Amino acid sequence: MTERKTERAKQLLIRYIRDRQLKNGAKLPPQNELRRVFRYGATTIGTAIKALRDDGVLEVRDKVGVFVIDPDAGGHAGRIVGVTMLHGENNFYYSCLLTSLQMHLVENGCTVRLFRSSRKENNGQILFEIDDFPGLRRCVENEEIQGLIHLDDFSHAAIEFIREKKLPLVFVGSPGGIAENGVFFDYEKIISEACAMLKKSRALRPALFCRATIRREVEHVFHENFGDTSRIFSYETFSDEQRVIREILAMPERERPDWLICLEDFFALALVCALARRLIPEKMPGAFVMFDRAAQLRYPLSRIICCDNDLHRFAALGVELLMKAMMSGKQDIGAVFYRPEISDLSTGLL
Repeated sequence: MTERKTERAKQLLIRYIRDRQLKNGAKLPPQNELRRVFRYGATTIGTAIKALRDDGVLEVRDKVGVFVIDPDAGGHAGRIVGVTMLHGENNFYYSCLLTSLQMHLVENGCTVRLFRSSRKENNGQILFEIDDFPGLRRCVENEEIQGLIHLDDFSHAAIEFIREKKLPLVFVGSPGGIAENGVFFDYEKIISEACAMLKKSRALRPALFCRATIRREVEHVFHENFGDTSRIFSYETFSDEQRVIREILAMPERERPDWLICLEDFFALALVCALARRLIPEKMPGAFVMFDRAAQLRYPLSRIICCDNDLHRFAALGVELLMKAMMSGKQDIGAVFYRPEISDLSTGLL
């Protein structure tokens, strides 16, 4: 218990230094004030200062005070941040997003603790409970983490539990859920812009392809632009994706979409390649694709509009929001809506 209190005091001291952007040579407040601010006894504060002195972060000058000599010394974290995730397997989107989140958190002086759930449900809206992530409840109750990022969505009960513990929570990329604080793709604006560009391209039979959790957000925009009979294909699992592709391939030419709006580029590539094996280039549809910059996929199309999604920037926005929440103590830090840049690349094969 004593060692844990010392480590916690060290963490608070590092956080104090970094939050106030103290530079080399800056003097810390007297230990009496530090004890009052951190609510630890003299022995704990003194031991933490001595440990940071031995690590080269602080310098103790007799009868003068304690000074910062290396505020960026490695191996010390001002905060421990939990990241909960469903997809620990081969999922390119989540892998890139998770890697970027960890990089940005470390750059902000945080240690990352991952909580993975293997539970998979498909009820149109995947909501997770606290206990779906082994160890998370204990860490929250014991105040072992100072912030939490979730990549999917929590239930109302889980969110209420986190709020009661006053733990800052930010969602990053949660589609169609109940989250209020976090960074989200502005799917309505994206689909609105896609529809406008397809109208300029004189699309006759456009079709929208997206996950069921996103469909609720965007189908009204698509129908407002192209009518209630315009086709929307939704899916959640890999088998759903294959079913949709078979359905498109089975359509007669007069009914097959002449433009595809795909909000996931790996699905878009699978669909386009399947069509390319069956159709001559002149019969191929055009495509509006959410394009993950990290993947750098190439499509066998002459008509393509790319929504250039920078997951590294998207992750940075999530970390910035969480850091603001942790530093300000605000749980309701608000939402940021991310819109990728759109480029018309319909000049030839990519």
